[in-house]
Amino acid sequence: MNGHEFDEPKTREPRHREYSEDELLEDLQQLAERLDRVPRKADMDDYGQHSGRTYQLRFGSWTNAVEAAGFEARDPIEDIQDRPEECPLCGTPETGLDYHHWRYGDNKIGCYICRDCHDTIHKGPADRDNPDWLVHCVEKAVKRHLECGGDADIASIRDRLNLPEIDVLVERALEDHSTQTD
Repeated sequence: MNGHEFDEPKTREPRHREYSEDELLEDLQQLAERLDRVPRKADMDDYGQHSGRTYQLRFGSWTNAVEAAGFEARDPIEDIQDRPEECPLCGTPETGLDYHHWRYGDNKIGCYICRDCHDTIHKGPADRDNPDWLVHCVEKAVKRHLECGGDADIASIRDRLNLPEIDVLVERALEDHSTQTD
C-alpha cells in the first residue's frame, strides 16, 4: 500500500485450556490427601496445579471452593472487619482483597488489602519467616499509607489499617519516613 510493506499480524498465543469445576475440585481433593488436611488458599499457590485465585474467581470465594470439594471450611476469623469496597491503602476495587494479619493466635487482628499492597508490605525483611516481620511490615505499611495520600497521624493510620496497639512501631515508622524525605 503506497509503497509500504507490512508484516503479517502476529498470531495470538493459544489460550490455556480452561479447566472444568470438577477438574479444579479434584486437584483440591488430591492436595488435601497429600497434605492430610484441608488445603489453604496459599497451599494451592505453593503445591496445587492451579492457583488459589483461580478457585476464588471460579467459585466466588476460597471457602465456597473448599465446601464444593466436600470439605468443611475453617471457622471464620472472629472479629474480622467487614470487607471494604476498596483497598484502604491504594483504593483498588474490592475484587482480590485479602485479609492481612497483623497478629495471629487467639487475638487475631488484621485488615483487608489488595494483593499488590500485601506483596509490597511483605517484601524483603518483612517476610513472615523473619522474627521481626511485624516491625518491617508496619514500616512498609506506613510508607505505603503515606504514598497513597494518607495522613501522617498515628490514630488515622491505626484506624485505616486496623492495627493492634502498636503505636510505638507506627511512630517509629513515621519518624523514619520523615527523616528519609527531609
